[in-house]
Amino acid sequence: MLRFKRKRLGIRPVPFTKLLPNIITLIGLIIGSSSIRFALDSRWETAVYCILIATIIDGLDGGVARMLNATSHFGAELDSLCDFMNFGLCPAMLIYLWSFQQYEYKVISWASIMLFLVCMAIRLARFNTAIVQPSEIKQDDRFLLGVPAPSGAVLALIPLILDFEFSPLFGEFNLRNHTLLINLYIVIIALLLPSRLPTLSLKKIQIKQEYLSLSMIVSAVIIITIVIYPWYSLPLVAILYVLSIPVCMYVTRKL
Repeated sequence: MLRFKRKRLGIRPVPFTKLLPNIITLIGLIIGSSSIRFALDSRWETAVYCILIATIIDGLDGGVARMLNATSHFGAELDSLCDFMNFGLCPAMLIYLWSFQQYEYKVISWASIMLFLVCMAIRLARFNTAIVQPSEIKQDDRFLLGVPAPSGAVLALIPLILDFEFSPLFGEFNLRNHTLLINLYIVIIALLLPSRLPTLSLKKIQIKQEYLSLSMIVSAVIIITIVIYPWYSLPLVAILYVLSIPVCMYVTRKL
């Protein structure tokens, strides 16, 4: 009787390889959301590490899904929901607990955090809509529109990262207490998320054959530097990324 019901309902076993990308996505969700737990214990460096690891995992699950031919609409929706948690809610809570909680005018700080979350939700919703209903507006495939969710999360955490190494170097200057500047910075990053500004896409960069070896060496040096000196190199990478936006705008206008 049980076999008959399974055949009648059309239930078929699913290979584990089809579930592997979704499992990787959920692992990223678990690690990313753990950042809030470490933030509540004031373990800020560990909390930021959780977001960075979730960023790396977010770049892996899509590639694994395409490699295993396991892409699905369910996987895309799950990835989007996890992205909102890892790169929207978690960074927002980290910034709020780190600096804004001790601010006298918490309403202003909470408003900037809410704006960041709203812009992140709009960004991800527009991305999901583009998958189902591709836009008819022509755009250069070499660039993205707006700042991607993982990049936006890392950019939002830059004030927190700067506080790890740079604040002790300046003695009495404590970046954590300059909440008005941090509020303004979070608002700018929030507005960049759903914007129509062209931003750099590493996936679309094409490298000539004669420069492959050099590009691999440069990439290895960058990765090693980030691993050894993360709190110095990440702000530098963030600055270069922000400065690349006007360059992308100039290139797209020329083309």
